[in-house]
Amino acid sequence: MIAKLAKTCTLRISPDKLNFILCDKLANGGVSMWCELEQENFFNEFQMEGVSAENNEIYLELTSENLSRALKTAQNARALKIKLTNKHFPCLTVSVELLSMSSSSRIVTHDIPIKVIPRKLWKDLQEPVVPDPDVSIYLPVLKTM
Repeated sequence: MIAKLAKTCTLRISPDKLNFILCDKLANGGVSMWCELEQENFFNEFQMEGVSAENNEIYLELTSENLSRALKTAQNARALKIKLTNKHFPCLTVSVELLSMSSSSRIVTHDIPIKVIPRKLWKDLQEPVVPDPDVSIYLPVLKTM
């Protein structure tokens, strides 16, 4: 879904959450999105270390279509590993362990180029303040339903 909304997105990695952020700064609108995923719902093991104890986060800019393509290969995976690497340029390396028909496994690796966002720009990527929802639902009389 994110790949259809914007070409690039920001991935914020913290010890307990992953956030996908779209901040389109077009004058006449644009798409803004803040998606929060609890890491424990997706990973059995999760290790990350930010720049310091008080700034224990990592912000990355990546092409959302590249991440989407890499994760599509993991649909029937036995194991999935995502890690930050530096292979002549910063990458998010996605390693997918797939089972083959002969019950042996093979590993498919995707290196997604990323841009590490410096700490001075983090303030522009903070969670938006959203007012409390005010929702009312009017239903017909229970007998009618």
